[in-house]
Amino acid sequence: DESRVRNAVSAVTMAEGESEGDKAADQVPGSLPEEFLQFLDANGVPKEVFTGAIRQEIPRYVRVNPRGPFADLSPAERQKAISQALQTEQSAVQLVQWLRAGEVTDHRYMEVYACPASSNLSRTEAYRNGSLYGVDAASVFAVCCLQPRPKDHILDLCCAPGAKLCTLSDAVGPDGTVTGVDVAEQRLAACRTVLRKYGILNVKLSLGDGTTWRPNTAEWFSLEAPPRGRGQRGRKRRFEEKAKAETAAATADTADRADRNESYDRVLVDAECTHDASCRHLEKFRTQWGLDSLSGRVPWIRQAGH
Repeated sequence: DESRVRNAVSAVTMAEGESEGDKAADQVPGSLPEEFLQFLDANGVPKEVFTGAIRQEIPRYVRVNPRGPFADLSPAERQKAISQALQTEQSAVQLVQWLRAGEVTDHRYMEVYACPASSNLSRTEAYRNGSLYGVDAASVFAVCCLQPRPKDHILDLCCAPGAKLCTLSDAVGPDGTVTGVDVAEQRLAACRTVLRKYGILNVKLSLGDGTTWRPNTAEWFSLEAPPRGRGQRGRKRRFEEKAKAETAAATADTADRADRNESYDRVLVDAECTHDASCRHLEKFRTQWGLDSLSGRVPWIRQAGH
C-alpha cells in the first residue's frame, strides 16, 4: 500500500546515510551530457538520484534461495554463512529490515541482505551452488507490492534478466506458475540461463512485445539449453524436438486455462525499481568509456536530445 511504499523509500534513504537535507544540497555535476539531462527531464527522473549515487557507494544485495542450502539455517547462522561466503565481516552483512521478515515461513522469498559494494558474489561457492541470488532489494520490493500468493498464476512483462522471475517463482511455489515475456531473444536467453542455474521448473518464457502480447497467440521460448561443441548436429535435432514439445505443452496449458475462462492472478509490468543499476552504469561511462560517448551508446538518450 501507499504508506508501505513511503516507509520503504524512507528506509532506503536512511540506510544509505542520506538525509532529505543532503538531497536538497546535492548539485548535478556539470560534466553530465546535455542529452542525458534532457532525457531525465523528459522522463521525470530526479537528477539528484545520480549525484547521490556518485557521491557514495551503493550496497550489494543478495537474496537467500528458500530452496537452497542456506534455507535450513537459523537467521543468525544464515547471516554468518553469507558473510563467510563473501569473505567479509559478519557485521557488514545486514538483513534489509524494510522488506518483510525472512523468518515468516510463507514469505521467505523476501529475505534480502545488504552487503559491502565491493563484494564479488559471482566468485563465491554460495552463488555457484544456488544458495544466493544477486538482486536489488527494490526489485524484491516490487514483487512484494504485487502480493503474490501460493498457487497464483502470474504474468511478468519485460521479464529479463530474470531476478524478479525467480522471486515470483519462489513466491507462488510449485503449484503456481509464472509466465515471463520479453521482446528480445537474447534477453530471454539470459532468463533461461538463470532459471536453469537455480533449477526453476514453474516458469515459462515467451518472446513478444508486452504491449501487444496475447497468450493464445504467444511464441514460446524453449528452456532447453542450445547445443554447442562437437556432435552439434544431433544435439541440435534433439534440441529442436524438445523445444517443439515444450512449446506444444505451453500452448496447451494456456489454451486449457483460456477454456476455463481463467486469467492471470497478478501482472507485473516492467518499471525500473531502483536507479542503482543506472547509477553503476553511468559510473562506468564516467570512469571507463567517457561521458561524451553516452548518447552514442544509448540510442534512446540520443533520441531525447533531438
